[in-house]
Amino acid sequence: MKIILAFISTLFYWGIDSYMDMQNFGLSLKDAILLDYDQANPILKITTAIVIFVFMLIKTEEKSKTTDSLPSCTNHMMDAMQNIADTILSPIPLPTQLNQIVQIIEDDLEVKTTFIGEYKNDSILLLNSNDSLKQFGINEKFLPHRDDFKQNSLEALVSNFYTEKRLFEDKEVEIKGKKCRVILHSLKLKNSKSHMGLVGIITAIEDKNEYKNFIDMLSDAIAFIINLTKKRAQLIESQEKFKSQFAPIDPDLKIPNSAKIQEILEHERKRANRYGTDLSLMVIEIDHIKNLSNIFGKEEILQLKKEFATLFKKEIRETDTFGKWIKEEQFAIVAPDVNFSGAKNFARKLNQKLKEHRFPKVGKITCSYGITSYSKQDTLGEFRIRAENALKEAVERGGNSIEVKIIV
Repeated sequence: MKIILAFISTLFYWGIDSYMDMQNFGLSLKDAILLDYDQANPILKITTAIVIFVFMLIKTEEKSKTTDSLPSCTNHMMDAMQNIADTILSPIPLPTQLNQIVQIIEDDLEVKTTFIGEYKNDSILLLNSNDSLKQFGINEKFLPHRDDFKQNSLEALVSNFYTEKRLFEDKEVEIKGKKCRVILHSLKLKNSKSHMGLVGIITAIEDKNEYKNFIDMLSDAIAFIINLTKKRAQLIESQEKFKSQFAPIDPDLKIPNSAKIQEILEHERKRANRYGTDLSLMVIEIDHIKNLSNIFGKEEILQLKKEFATLFKKEIRETDTFGKWIKEEQFAIVAPDVNFSGAKNFARKLNQKLKEHRFPKVGKITCSYGITSYSKQDTLGEFRIRAENALKEAVERGGNSIEVKIIV
């Protein structure tokens, strides 16, 4: 029976998601269900379906045990959990799911409000944005390390709950001059020591219902969908990253990707062997890029790279190629008919351009350059490694340096 219910829930998810794809992409229902269309992401959808199947299998068993052994969960609470499970299966964005879950709790259990917070560095960010939160003056962010909270307030309770990494709390507090009952539960995946956040229910002081078992199940469900959403985002990001590695042009920077640069490098190496011409390779790294990534956000760093790529593309010759190198934070210039001396002078010119340029928000930057020239006795691998070793020495000097390595 448990397997059948889990299977039906998974089919429900697949059908709803297929219907949405059918509407969005103008497909037939058959193509949408069988993932027979260009925009399909079968790995992601199958992974999600498996996770939902396993989750529903576990939750069905837990619900059965809970119903038998935990009489404190009222029929209203079990109905609410069933409605919440249906919401979890619906293919809608996480914020909408959480808002709907909160609305279900407020409607089915007649509590005053519910809030869901995620622990972020030294703060707690609310993930739901229901209208009922405003009535209690609950802000989008808690700052738990403040020391000026009013005694017996909601802020003081949440602060202690966060700093002491508590799992459960049921306490009376004062909110806007009125006494309320607040039930808190930690958001935490099973078998994990890490606390993701918290769930809070605010109800009337006269409410004598026992919420411990309900909020325990609720927290498991919310932790599950938050984790599932993050895993899906990571999977999409890794797929996009994998695809971009083999695409000829980087979609963000509009320059040849690593695979294309290797192809061009091999073509120019064969040309140098055939005609006896010069060929130089310059591998470039923005100095202290990891530190910059820790200071600035992803958007600022991406903008920096875009402007950096635009600046360098303007300086190269038509016969040169500027693109991404093998490592994520490195770039390269393939320069046919240029020896190591000419490549070094070119690197100095690029350095001068950087000195004159100021990047938005980040300001001025410097680069390290590793340069080598091709020798007929080189393999492609030896040629590349020599340039990379030159760059490594330039970086180890502290950056803003040009290092040349050649076969004498």
